[in-house]
Amino acid sequence: MFRQQFQLTPIEEKALRRICCFTVKCYVQAWFSTTNAVEAPMNDINFLKTLFEYKTHDTDIAEEAIHKMINHLWYLSEECAAFSIYDDRIDNHMRRKMAKILLKEHIEVDEKINKRVIKKEELEYFLKESLPLNLLTLKSSKIFERFHLSKEFLHADPANWKDQESYRNGKKVIASLMVVNDTAERGVKLMEEFNNTFTKNEEQQQYILQVTITYIS
Repeated sequence: MFRQQFQLTPIEEKALRRICCFTVKCYVQAWFSTTNAVEAPMNDINFLKTLFEYKTHDTDIAEEAIHKMINHLWYLSEECAAFSIYDDRIDNHMRRKMAKILLKEHIEVDEKINKRVIKKEELEYFLKESLPLNLLTLKSSKIFERFHLSKEFLHADPANWKDQESYRNGKKVIASLMVVNDTAERGVKLMEEFNNTFTKNEEQQQYILQVTITYIS
């Protein structure tokens, strides 16, 4: 819209076109769906799949975005992965498998998949299966205890989950969660400012943080 207001060199115009294409084809949908807690786990894996496919359009940008994204997979904790049980985009066949896992008392974990930090060469293996199954562990079922949610609907057929009060209540609770890291970043900023008011010495700052965190906990 504003191209006539800028004097761009051919190189700058090409670079701007590349980033605009990436934004439209990959980033916009991911950006606007980030605040949905129920869909967040699958959104992350779908975004990675989109980036993987985008290599056919722009390898350099795709590789850089993938490198950045996989460094943030620690957000996909076992408990967060369980949010997907309320994601209506997942078919009933997959949901049956998820319910079976969440009802188990012991889960065999695929260590090659179940980790938050992966290498680029492992990405294709990581994306091969549906994310919820790959990441569900015994810790995943703790969301029901943590948020006081009933597991009753897990015993029913997924086709009928929408008729289950326990499913509707659970989805309402999970959907109300904040999944962006703004709150955490503000907390870190407050801690830094608090720390700097006492001393500039790094070692002493660490001691103050330890004492403060111990007192709060």
